[in-house]
Amino acid sequence: MEIIPIEKKEKWNSTIKSFRDWDIYYLNEYACSLQLHGDGQPVLIYHEQNGGQLCYVMMQEDIAKFLPLSSYLKSDTYYDWTTPYGYGGPLTEGDITTEWVENFIRELSEWCRNHKIISQFFRFHPLLQNQRAIENVCDTVYMKKTVYMDTADKEIIFKNMTPNNRNMVRKALKYGVEIVKDKGERAEEFQNIYEATMRNNEAEDYYYFKREYFEYINHHMKENIIYFYAVYQGMPVSASIFFYNKKYMHYHLSGTLPEYRKLASANLLLSTAADWAAEQGIKEFHLGGGVGTEDSLLTFKKHFNRKGLLDFCIGRNIFDPQAFDELVSLRREKDQTFDDAKQFLIKYRA
Repeated sequence: MEIIPIEKKEKWNSTIKSFRDWDIYYLNEYACSLQLHGDGQPVLIYHEQNGGQLCYVMMQEDIAKFLPLSSYLKSDTYYDWTTPYGYGGPLTEGDITTEWVENFIRELSEWCRNHKIISQFFRFHPLLQNQRAIENVCDTVYMKKTVYMDTADKEIIFKNMTPNNRNMVRKALKYGVEIVKDKGERAEEFQNIYEATMRNNEAEDYYYFKREYFEYINHHMKENIIYFYAVYQGMPVSASIFFYNKKYMHYHLSGTLPEYRKLASANLLLSTAADWAAEQGIKEFHLGGGVGTEDSLLTFKKHFNRKGLLDFCIGRNIFDPQAFDELVSLRREKDQTFDDAKQFLIKYRA
């Protein structure tokens, strides 16, 4: 087993790209962008044994920086791991048996206890359904559905859309909405639209990304990123960022100016982006899910593929149960707002 630090960019990315189903969420640059966003220190966990290989990315955080506990913990006492924003979990190659995985988790647990890592939390990858690779050694929970589009060709894209969504696309075209794309040259316009959407939705602070974040991904991920804009009467009214490689594309961040929602510009934008993915030979376009288990955002996405629902699962490993319980007790004792009934897998962060 090897823990590869973020500084070893070439080794990190060559390791990731040696896996058949690698995705942008595993790239060194993607992890770096979230480190810049304040999500912790990225690490790549790699294990190889008897011809089998496994790897995944985690963001390491000092638990003392978690505000409800920060007054009661010294820094460098306890750490935990979380998959980067988006989706993660194990990439695997070769013969990964139950015994193989048990050996891996045993070795990893010992390493983590020696390095004060209390737990790890997974947001598994819906396209890969990779929770299956480690479900025998990981507490795994089904959360909700996400939506993907089959982008094998444009005919399939059109066929899988609901009649209502096709009508909305036609509506946008009738209004004169046009779609343009670039590699981030107008990122400031994107940021303005995105932030207006976040304010309208009363989003948490985490979902606001600073200009430095956009500058980083535009420069360091230019081969894996594309922006689409819906333009009405010369003004961008909807905008989206997509990440992609040769197999997968992902709906990353998006926004629509609230006063222009009636134009159905987001419907046209996503439909056009799906057609572009098909032109690039990308087979699957992941739209993600809703904020909750069943809400208007998920309903909107479901209109793009009636057959496109995927399971989204989360999971955890507790490497140091005693320290984990102590942190939960500390939170319960010191934080009057702590809701012990919340079903969080990493309970001290509930």
